[in-house]
Amino acid sequence: MKLTNKILLVFLILLVLLVTAYKIVFDCKVELIPNPFEDKTSYITKYFPATGHALNQIELKGRFIVYFIKKDSAGVIMEGPDNLINHYLTIKQEGNKLSINSKIDFSKYSHFIRIYCYTNMLRSVKASGGAIIYTERFTGDSLAVAVEDSSIVKANYCKYLNTRIIGKEKSMVMMERTKNATIHLYDQSELLLTLDGGEVNGMIEKNTDLGLGGMVKKNNVERVKSNSKQRGELK
Repeated sequence: MKLTNKILLVFLILLVLLVTAYKIVFDCKVELIPNPFEDKTSYITKYFPATGHALNQIELKGRFIVYFIKKDSAGVIMEGPDNLINHYLTIKQEGNKLSINSKIDFSKYSHFIRIYCYTNMLRSVKASGGAIIYTERFTGDSLAVAVEDSSIVKANYCKYLNTRIIGKEKSMVMMERTKNATIHLYDQSELLLTLDGGEVNGMIEKNTDLGLGGMVKKNNVERVKSNSKQRGELK
């Protein structure tokens, strides 16, 4: 066999080995990231040990059902399919701020991930991606709520001095109760607000729905036409 033919044969053998090794490595990586919509999955409960006592700033992006429960020791418990919780959900704490995000669109999945968040104080909630949030019996000087993308916040038996609410993209907020409120509603969003003897200020678009209850001292809400340039952001 000529030298050139031997070199060519060795090259082809090395190429086949390289392709085979790459395929093995690639297949292993694929197996480590399961199909998020696989029916054959087990349900798990996962605990996130938060540091400190107050996770009072919460940001949620995803189709979750979230329960805020008042408790002196802070922590988070997640329940749902293991392939979603372990591979397609991220949770991060920075001081008193807790962020929970989905890496994919969970709206295509038939089940919700349930999250139980324990904290002794709640001051800020931002929700998007169709999150549904329940909270009860929290009190404080101020609360800021921002919801969008068909998300829902239900705050029952709460008592705050001042509340700021921003609703966008067909979202809904039910707030009970606050003494004073500043509100901004856009994109067919809804707000049911119970006041405790104070004032409500702000601006809502004509295609939104505002329901006021309780003791309303003064209603300064302006109803305007749709104008995206005037839309507020939660700081």
